[in-house]
Amino acid sequence: MSHSSTSVRMGTTQSTFKVVDNMAGAIEAGLIVRLKSDGTISVAAADGLPLGISLGISLSNTSRTAIVRKGVRVPVLLTGAFTPTKGAQVSISDTTGKAITAGGGATALNAVYETSKLVALKEDGTTVTDGVALINFPGGL
Repeated sequence: MSHSSTSVRMGTTQSTFKVVDNMAGAIEAGLIVRLKSDGTISVAAADGLPLGISLGISLSNTSRTAIVRKGVRVPVLLTGAFTPTKGAQVSISDTTGKAITAGGGATALNAVYETSKLVALKEDGTTVTDGVALINFPGGL
């Protein structure tokens, strides 16, 4: 896919400013990653504090998820009809791990929206149903 200001490919970032780690387990690209007390990863707020945003399963098929711990222009999946405002603080659903309107059932992150809603393609080439936005969190979540 060539460069486009209105679309993004999941599993990538649009900036080289990032700190990426990986952990055993599989979490879809664009979702929050949290560390459970047993050392496994999850998207649910009840399971632990945010580590970063998933870039998806390793392309080397090692059953590990790449996680952006700090970054600029990192794609995050959106919930339903939610359309974020550029510059607004990012909130993540406590159950689905997707970006959502601030309020009950959402955790506010140390991150802001770089863009409004964009079209996105998953790693397999299919279109993301609810859209994505790019977020910035240069100091970590």
